[in-house]
Amino acid sequence: MFPICMLALAGANIFVSIDFVEYYNFIALFIITHYILCVLLSRKFISRKDIRLSKFTSPPRLISIMLIVYLMFAISELALPQIKDSVVVVVIVVASMILFVVTSFFIYLANRYEKVIFLFIAACCALFINGLLGLNELYYYNKIFTVLINIAEGIGVYFFTRFFIEAKPVNNDFLNEKYF
Repeated sequence: MFPICMLALAGANIFVSIDFVEYYNFIALFIITHYILCVLLSRKFISRKDIRLSKFTSPPRLISIMLIVYLMFAISELALPQIKDSVVVVVIVVASMILFVVTSFFIYLANRYEKVIFLFIAACCALFINGLLGLNELYYYNKIFTVLINIAEGIGVYFFTRFFIEAKPVNNDFLNEKYF
């Protein structure tokens, strides 16, 4: 499933480099496929007991969530005039990205695996890439943004891959003996 996930990302990149606006529906399809496959790949690292909304109640996490929601709303509002024919597709892309980010965040908060920070970095890169890509292609094109998007995507893929290669369960018995 991992190779298909990476091929979906490569397909999206090919169509982005050809013409973002003309091929947006294909790009969206590839991006949605990529994020759904990322979630499916990540599901073996999370259990139902790890999903607790009480973990979101700390003030720094609530502020971070509000800032991320505001940023997504602001970018969507800027890009909306350009993509008004594809609003449903944009909503599905954003929903799949949020599903991936939330899944990664819960895995990070559960802290049951070594190298879980790598998955968190990949999720942060996904937020950065999708936000900047929309602005770069639809609102204000700049080659520096393109370079930043490509670098962030490379970093995100690198850390996502490293997480799956190096993730091992944390030995909680050792931590309990040493610190409690």
